[in-house]
Amino acid sequence: MKKIAYIGAGPSALLGAQALLNKGDYQISIYDKNNRSGGAAYTGIPSWRFSLAFIDRVEKELKEKGTQFYYNVEVGKDIPFAKLREENDVVVVAIGAQIENLAGFEAGNGYEAGLTLLYNLNILHQEKDYQEKYQSAIVWGGGNVAMDCCRSLKRILPDVQLLYRRSQDEMPASKGEVKDAVKEGVVFHYLENIADIVRDVKGSVTGVQADTMVLGEKDESGRASVHVQEGSKHFIPADLVVAAVGQKVDFSVLDEGLKTLSKSEHKTNLEGVFVCGDALYGPAMIGNAIKDGKACSEEVFEYLSQGH
Repeated sequence: MKKIAYIGAGPSALLGAQALLNKGDYQISIYDKNNRSGGAAYTGIPSWRFSLAFIDRVEKELKEKGTQFYYNVEVGKDIPFAKLREENDVVVVAIGAQIENLAGFEAGNGYEAGLTLLYNLNILHQEKDYQEKYQSAIVWGGGNVAMDCCRSLKRILPDVQLLYRRSQDEMPASKGEVKDAVKEGVVFHYLENIADIVRDVKGSVTGVQADTMVLGEKDESGRASVHVQEGSKHFIPADLVVAAVGQKVDFSVLDEGLKTLSKSEHKTNLEGVFVCGDALYGPAMIGNAIKDGKACSEEVFEYLSQGH
């Protein structure tokens, strides 16, 4: 029986493992640093927006088919990546895009990254701590993480604003999320970008220096480029600023030499190692992660069918 190890228990890994077991008899083990399945759907998406019941059903089915789950285990720290490779025919890396972008500013005292905020609220349930510390918040970004941040904060703080450097037409967040955020009272500032985080003498955030932006020609992303409007700098007060301006993938905790080959294939430069989901192409919708997990399983199936 071929042995397959998944690193990460998010939707991409779970649905990929399920697809493989529907194709053949494999011995699958799934490792995750959290205390349950779900990945970013568990740590980053508020429970009022996404139910984990679907994840639980898939996990139950996998366990019934013999899949072993190892929680609170961080591969690369608690167990060597090399050991997993040695003990399995295939290792699938599904660790998500876990490195947050702080845009060059120092975290702390009222400035933090979006996924950190969501983890503190969703998993650690620190709502009261935030209510005691803060009155007004600025969320910086225009994706679904930004929407989750501002909608979560609006449930506990009276004043929540969102700054996005492009117009509403270029905003990558789902239209429904934006509509709900507006309905809930989040104030949107389009064509605004943070130039600096302003702090008091004790280092606590008091607000931001923001620039008004002007749209230009389309850039590599296919969206309009943006430029600072000269002389437009202005101060916006807030005691909490949350950066939701992107995440990236870091494989170095597993293997410094691990590299993906392209966005269109899941195999890597290391024999028998595949990458799927957000770890391959960056943060995306849950549906995309599920689809990619299944696509990766096709490649793994072909690889093992060839006698590897």
